[in-house]
Amino acid sequence: MGFFDRFRRAPEAPAAPVNERSEPLANVPAPELPKEIARLGKMGQQGGPSEQEVLAVLTSLRSSPLEGRALDLLFSATRGRELPDAIALTAAAMLVDRGERTLALKILQPVRHPSGLLLRADLSADAGDVPTALACVERVLLKDLDHPGAKERHARFRAELGLAGPQKAVSAGATMVAREADAPFELLRELARGGAGAVYEAVDRELLRRVALKVYHHPERDEAQLLHEARVATALAGQGVVRIYDVDPEHGWIALSWAKLGSFREHVRAKDRGTLMPIERWLFPLTAALARVHAGGWVHHDVKPANVLLADLDTPVLTDFGIARRIGEPSPAGSLGYVSPERLAGRMSDPRDDVYGLGRMLEDVIDAVGPVADALKFRPFASVCTGPDVERPADARAFYTRLRVELRV
Repeated sequence: MGFFDRFRRAPEAPAAPVNERSEPLANVPAPELPKEIARLGKMGQQGGPSEQEVLAVLTSLRSSPLEGRALDLLFSATRGRELPDAIALTAAAMLVDRGERTLALKILQPVRHPSGLLLRADLSADAGDVPTALACVERVLLKDLDHPGAKERHARFRAELGLAGPQKAVSAGATMVAREADAPFELLRELARGGAGAVYEAVDRELLRRVALKVYHHPERDEAQLLHEARVATALAGQGVVRIYDVDPEHGWIALSWAKLGSFREHVRAKDRGTLMPIERWLFPLTAALARVHAGGWVHHDVKPANVLLADLDTPVLTDFGIARRIGEPSPAGSLGYVSPERLAGRMSDPRDDVYGLGRMLEDVIDAVGPVADALKFRPFASVCTGPDVERPADARAFYTRLRVELRV
């Protein structure tokens, strides 16, 4: 039985080998494979074929009698390892042509290329898993809002799930802060802008202390959310959680502790290896901080690079608790591309949704630093966090333990 045959549904009777006669002749050896096809069995080994060679062979074999044997060789050679995105996408397309849609989905699970994500979305939707399909499309839109076919799928899948209209970006001019002479802060520059508010670098006039000043776009409407954000962060105060200095619900602002290295989003966009690596340096303390959040009975619900700050290279700080909810409470809407399929399907607040966001953030960092060994070793961890819910760690503490065990730290 070929390697990928093992993932099929068990038939009532033994299945015939792929691409062979239903009644194979006894004692007739399989014909010898051409050398370029046989080399697929050495992928990943020293002297084995390059990614370009593998792609050329697979492309030449589409719908040929040798296609099945070539896929068997490839999957057997790479068992336990993720395929490069281009090879996984090509192999998945071949499997779809052969009717092997379940295995195609399995092969595509770790793929992050937009074309692979859209194929996975279509296959998931066809299988009735619309939440996963929507999560895949949102990841595409996060990278490229104009990617062909993504917006149409996004609207269709959201409609199928009964969700509201498409998320809209906040206008760049939505919030301005007046600089009155008696204002408690001197604004220096805008740092970030999101759906709830804008964040400024500022100086406390009385204490001469630098702060991050978050100003809500609509203080009258969002006063309850502002107070909620400040109270949750205060209740979880400690290592790895942003510190609240002051809050003014009437005027719609919160003064937060300053992180001199800014947010992870800035360093991901800049592909800043010096800050993002080694990954262990920030991943372990960030996971430990998220574990404290979960142990306190909360789900953050917005774990992403923009909401993780760096006080210094060794100290990541989780911020923006505006949509945090108690475990078991209804889940709020989240940020495009960082919401788990289960949450999109309407699951109540669950720590596994934060683990999904952490896995997505880990993927972003790995993509930013490029194919270096110290980063690639974390790809399986990112995959398990963003993969099937039954395989995802139950909370950040479980993920932290898994990291320590598997990395032998």
